[in-house]
Amino acid sequence: MHTKADQLLDLTRAMLAAAQSDDWDEFELQEQQRSAMLDVIFGNQDDMESAKLYLADAIEQLLLIDQEITALISQQRDLASQELRHLKHARQGNKAYQIAADDPL
Repeated sequence: MHTKADQLLDLTRAMLAAAQSDDWDEFELQEQQRSAMLDVIFGNQDDMESAKLYLADAIEQLLLIDQEITALISQQRDLASQELRHLKHARQGNKAYQIAADDPL
């Protein structure tokens, strides 16, 4: 039996896999589906009452996976920031070279 909590964990694991493979488009798609699933789960009190313990375990696992995802996103943000700084320095160096090359002395 594949419960909503199982589906939620599957979506979260798919998000992690997408983040680990730098597939941010797929990550966003999975995140949107997971967000909709969370709305379904927490919007239906009957489902919540009947599965509180199972949901608690699933949510604990979800939070652990989310920590990994957050670390990967932070890592990706830092890499992008580092690349941007590198491009700015390269552009400044290129500009200085152009000025020096244009200056006949």
